[in-house]
Amino acid sequence: MTDEERQRQMDFILEQQARFTANMQTLQEADARAGQRIDRLERVLKLAIRAGLRERRESREKFNALIAAQHRMADAQTHSDQRLDALIDFVQGGGRKPQP
Repeated sequence: MTDEERQRQMDFILEQQARFTANMQTLQEADARAGQRIDRLERVLKLAIRAGLRERRESREKFNALIAAQHRMADAQTHSDQRLDALIDFVQGGGRKPQP
């Protein structure tokens, strides 16, 4: 191998090494940007999960309040039915209170 051939081979290797270094730097920068995007997505996902859990808790509380209101309404309806039955009995009995 002549000196000129060796020199061309060394130039080729140096050029390839320079390209490799530039490509590595580009990949490292892309990796850093991807890492930042992943971090942002992770924060957004955490916020979405917290919002979902909060909404679920609030919905459960509202549902439980609705159930409690329905129970109170059913109790009030039972009491009203009893009073109405007593009034009907009173009216049908000629205005006399039932004897115990």
